[in-house]
Amino acid sequence: MLRVWRIENSRMEEKIIKAAVLLLLFINSISDWRRREVSLISLGVFGAVGIGLNVWLGSRSTFQIAGGAALGVLLLLTAFFTKEAIGFGDGFLICTTGIYLGFLENLNLLFWGAVCSAVILGAGFMTGRVKLKERVPFVPFLLLAYVGRMIF
Repeated sequence: MLRVWRIENSRMEEKIIKAAVLLLLFINSISDWRRREVSLISLGVFGAVGIGLNVWLGSRSTFQIAGGAALGVLLLLTAFFTKEAIGFGDGFLICTTGIYLGFLENLNLLFWGAVCSAVILGAGFMTGRVKLKERVPFVPFLLLAYVGRMIF
């Protein structure tokens, strides 16, 4: 009986985390698409909720949370040294998703987001719809990658 409860409880934890990340990416995709910025308020709220969920549910260890957030710190350093070739908001967003997903899942999200952006922007560049040095929002590609991961 205890084993069945743990399996059901673990499935519920996964659903809560997936829903929170999906909502975080959806809200910030809209903001990034319209205003070319992410909502720092939503990142703060979702970050605090993510830490609270991890404490309450015990789904991620402190090491996994720190590893996931460290990817965002690397993006923040990249933004600093490249004069925002990738935005600071994207780095803060990856820090926040890292709280929910941990290192490997967050790395997977970042990788597939980059692949989606490369494919779509490459096609846009080849058809003349995207210019070479044009700034484009990155969060919608993260959302596309996350939804793709949930489906497949």
